[in-house]
Amino acid sequence: MVRYPVEKNVLRFYKYKFYQSDEVVTIEAFNRKQARIMLRDFILNTPKLHNIPIISETLSLPIYGQTTKLIDNVENVWVGNGWIPLWEFKKYEDE
Repeated sequence: MVRYPVEKNVLRFYKYKFYQSDEVVTIEAFNRKQARIMLRDFILNTPKLHNIPIISETLSLPIYGQTTKLIDNVENVWVGNGWIPLWEFKKYEDE
């Protein structure tokens, strides 16, 4: 097995798909162990997911200036070390 160096402290998106469900759970974490702990806690607090097997796990990285998400109903964009409101990002982008 080839081991590739992994940069530490980089946000990753771990996406989990459940058996016979179209729902995909996305966990933001810095490593797989942290993601699994957060997933376990999410499942424990979501009764409809109890005892349903996970059928896939995928990993992706946010893309600077492209990856967006809603935080408190405000669209935010990834800027490499965190999320900022999209309107603020566009203000700097236009300069």
